[in-house]
Amino acid sequence: MKKSGLDQGIPRPDAVAKATGRSLYHADRVFPKMLYGVIVGSKVACGTITRLNVEKARAMPGVRAVLTHENLDANNRIGLIFDDQTLLCSDTVRMAGDRVALIAADSIHEAKRAARAVEVEITKSPGVYDVRTALDADSPLVHPSGNCFKEFHVRRGDFDQEVINADIVLDEEFVIGGQEHAYLETQGTTAVPQPDGSYEVYSTTQCPFYIRGRVSRMLGVAHNQIRVIQTVTGGAFGGKEDYPDEPAMCAVALAKATGRPVQIVFPRDFDMQVTTKRHPMVIRHKLFAEKTGKIMGVKVEILVDSGAYAGLSTVVAERANISAVGPYDIDNIEVTTKVIYTNNLFGGPYRGFGAPQVSAAHEGQMDRLAALLGKDPMEIRRLNGVSDSTPHFASGETLAQPHLYGELLSRMEKLSDWDKLRKKAASSTDPRYIEGVGMGTIIYGVNLHWGGSRLDRGAAYLIILNDGSVSLSVGITDMGQGALAAMRTICAAALGIREDRIRIAEADTAMVPDSGPTVASRATMSGGNAVIDAARQLNERLAPFALELLGVTDDTKLTAEMGIYSHPDSTDTVTFEKVVERLYGERINPAAVGWYRSESREYYPETGQGQAYPFYAFGGHVVHLAIDKETGQIKIKNVFAVHDVGKIINRVGIEGQVHGGTVQGLGWATMEEFRLREGVMLNAGFTDYLIPTSLDVPESIEMDFIEEPEAQGPFGAKGIGEPSFISVGGAVLNAVAHATGKPVTSLPLTPETVFNIMKS
Repeated sequence: MKKSGLDQGIPRPDAVAKATGRSLYHADRVFPKMLYGVIVGSKVACGTITRLNVEKARAMPGVRAVLTHENLDANNRIGLIFDDQTLLCSDTVRMAGDRVALIAADSIHEAKRAARAVEVEITKSPGVYDVRTALDADSPLVHPSGNCFKEFHVRRGDFDQEVINADIVLDEEFVIGGQEHAYLETQGTTAVPQPDGSYEVYSTTQCPFYIRGRVSRMLGVAHNQIRVIQTVTGGAFGGKEDYPDEPAMCAVALAKATGRPVQIVFPRDFDMQVTTKRHPMVIRHKLFAEKTGKIMGVKVEILVDSGAYAGLSTVVAERANISAVGPYDIDNIEVTTKVIYTNNLFGGPYRGFGAPQVSAAHEGQMDRLAALLGKDPMEIRRLNGVSDSTPHFASGETLAQPHLYGELLSRMEKLSDWDKLRKKAASSTDPRYIEGVGMGTIIYGVNLHWGGSRLDRGAAYLIILNDGSVSLSVGITDMGQGALAAMRTICAAALGIREDRIRIAEADTAMVPDSGPTVASRATMSGGNAVIDAARQLNERLAPFALELLGVTDDTKLTAEMGIYSHPDSTDTVTFEKVVERLYGERINPAAVGWYRSESREYYPETGQGQAYPFYAFGGHVVHLAIDKETGQIKIKNVFAVHDVGKIINRVGIEGQVHGGTVQGLGWATMEEFRLREGVMLNAGFTDYLIPTSLDVPESIEMDFIEEPEAQGPFGAKGIGEPSFISVGGAVLNAVAHATGKPVTSLPLTPETVFNIMKS
């Protein structure tokens, strides 16, 4: 049966409510007898608790509960993958903001006053604040087990033997900074005790099923005792993947202690200090090449600053590890990635998931090789990039669409007018500004790495109501990126009805099976395929009635478009509503649970060889910038972005993703800098931590999309959320190198950093 096409031009399902202020974000929700929770955190990043007295806080007006490790009626061990973290510290603190007490009071002001009354004394200890010295023999230990808690590898070819005769060796260390998520809505959770002893948890989150799992483990109860409802979420970018579990556990612990709903909403400065960040990385990249420019091998060591706890750092490092070589077919590869504890900020998922950091390094090396040989950066990438004749990723697997990398380069070259733009920038005679043009390209594994493939699933619950309207529930979440709009579009296309006949709401763990995390640009693939599966089941039940009403029998020619069934052998048409009426009249089940799981893959983690991801997407940016020679300030003039997207589901949505990813990437590359003193963030707030404003947006962001359907994607679509960010940093780094004629080996490129590069 043929169905309606994609993208009917209907506004997003959440557009009107958000534009008119009717959307209920987490902090807008108020429950009867609700209390307000506050976390008391450590002011130092490394030390021993010598005194903790909460009696004054307990005696404060309005205070209903004060919890420490001593009276916590729950499992205090909360590590996500590694058992390295407690909900409430008992003796040792390992990061600034580590929790020492929880307070619930009748008002937020009373809770804050009580928090100030908590008496805590911590004796500072020497900490670990640089991954480059964290593995030294005399380094302090963040945890007794050692500072390096996980390694990943890629091994391909006979490295030492094959590169011994290289004509060129480029050996460089890249120091790539972290990044604050800067979501508009800070972290928050409300825990509501239920009469049967269960809990409802309302959270601004990407992954409600994570919260359910960790809260139930903390309480020692079954998963069906914890219902997690995602509230309208004001941005996430990875920062609300695993971290929301922690305020959720705090809120539930206080709700259990008081028997009343408890709401916790983080103030901005506290949020910025304690929540997860993009991992800072040190990347030692050694490239071996022939004098023709053909790369013989690369040797990469990646040091990942995890902060004080593992969290999801190993998962991020796994992607960084396999992405370290980029979109190039190189015969000899040796990558070692070390995940390291420090007393710095807590590292975690962030748009790109470790790939942006290593992309900046491998793209910087490509331009350096091109400059050394007097070749154009486009030419050096064509020479080494994957193609139909050289189709292998770093994992050794043969890519299904390697030719798209060459197409990407051609589109980037045309869109930016590359040769002309580079020459124009180089010949600028402005007395104050120098100009540069740089590029960055990436290959991105869509969905979860093999190491997380057990979570690679998706669910959708689809109900056709009596009047022909449709209710859709999915296990993936919308955090502002338009995932629910995409699911509605896919559902409408799969059923052959109008989008405005479908209602879809935020994720609820009581409504659909665990669908894994909404990360890794997998929402469209996992959620969309589950929706298609549910629609397929319902179409099989609807089609016989449509054929009967049309007076035909051949279901292969049946068409459903915009809620109207037709058939070439019939002059009649019939509405979707009429067919649904027959479905109900015959008492046929009008609901279906759709399910998706990725195909099993073979992968060998000891060598990093095998099928790392289900499929891949290519992307790239060209950045044209100007630098103030007197101050080092960068002004982004133009950006050109090209992405391999499979099939566009919603053009406005995909363009928005590229705009947003580009600007966020420019912020990371040019201005977003952590200022730390022994693990304490000195610029925790938007007064001092700078992110792009409307005045920092480039004069133009032009984009082009390569549409070649992906067999595994819903209607051929791939993800775009993360690829839209990843190649920006490398493009900026190379543009600054082009402008200054100097090596550039760090991000962010703040005015001070750029000024020092120019004067070096």
